[in-house]
Amino acid sequence: MVKIIGKKSLGIICVVSAVIIIFGLFYIFSEDTARSSSGTVSVTDVAGRTVQVPAQVDKVVGTGCSDREIVYLNASDKLVGIEQVESNSTGGSGNSLPYMIAHPELMSLPIVGDASKNIINYEKIAELKPDVVFARSAEDAETIQTKTGIPTVVVYTGAVGTSEQMDNYKNSLQVMGKVLGKEDRADELVNYIDSCQDDLNKRTAGVSSNKTVYIAGQAYRGTHGITSTNPFYPPFEMVNADNVASAMNTTTNATLNAIQIDKEQLITWNPDVIFIEGGSLTTVTNDTSKNPEYKNIKAIQDGNVYTVLTYCLYSYNKDEMIADAYYIGKVLYPEQFSDVDPEKKADEIFTMFVGKPVYSDLKGPLGGFEKIEI
Repeated sequence: MVKIIGKKSLGIICVVSAVIIIFGLFYIFSEDTARSSSGTVSVTDVAGRTVQVPAQVDKVVGTGCSDREIVYLNASDKLVGIEQVESNSTGGSGNSLPYMIAHPELMSLPIVGDASKNIINYEKIAELKPDVVFARSAEDAETIQTKTGIPTVVVYTGAVGTSEQMDNYKNSLQVMGKVLGKEDRADELVNYIDSCQDDLNKRTAGVSSNKTVYIAGQAYRGTHGITSTNPFYPPFEMVNADNVASAMNTTTNATLNAIQIDKEQLITWNPDVIFIEGGSLTTVTNDTSKNPEYKNIKAIQDGNVYTVLTYCLYSYNKDEMIADAYYIGKVLYPEQFSDVDPEKKADEIFTMFVGKPVYSDLKGPLGGFEKIEI
């Protein structure tokens, strides 16, 4: 015998079922987002610290050169303060930084410190009342939290010349994405970096350019001369170039932004091709004019000297780094990069990272992709 359920009973069953489903979904979403009853999210930063940050972050301060990544993550509207070098005030370099060129409105924000001088203005940060602060070390983070009472997350924005450093950087983007509510954007950016790395490697892996290379004028806390270089120069790593300075490739050097070599060492290496960071060009040419022995280096004799964008300017501009890699690839492996217009590629990269094609703006003050004589 089949029992017929009345309309009233059926309605009650439907209501009860709906309530159960709603509560079930609420529980799942609560668990998935790991949000506490106080409206916070638990994050583990790159220093291994567990930090409770607001579930909704509307205001943020980035110390230790982390404003760049905040812009990369499409969260520039959340910034309430910048560092001195990023401004357009006296001593500022904002007009030479891709992310500031793309977002000039940021250059007029209050100054909260200066990572180049290890200065953090705790009073100004407290006054601005951001929901969260980013810092570059556990020591800085703990001090900021103690002095301001604002949750502070350690992130990595430094060199990416080794695979370990690059992995740390990508993880840092993911952490920042979670804090800022920009998880999808962080995924998009990491995937784009991966795609560029894969593309550059596929074009150059197992292909010999039969040329040794050297980066001169590697910037670090300012511009430098011809003997400032980098054994882990990322654009060289990305296109499998034969970097003569890799002979200095040590674990210690991996943490450095630049190393200084002896003049005699560069002459002994005698590279086939020299690339110069554009911001250091004047200093490098001064070196070569005062030291005629540099003229005997093969790259200079043969006219194989090129300028690239100054990837290291107030820490590392990852967009410029990748753009430089494509230009260097074009110079060293013309056949493999025959389909690449370095300037157009650069603007594609800048648009992805900072939202605007700013290559021409950078080329003016600091030099772009060009073959030169020194």
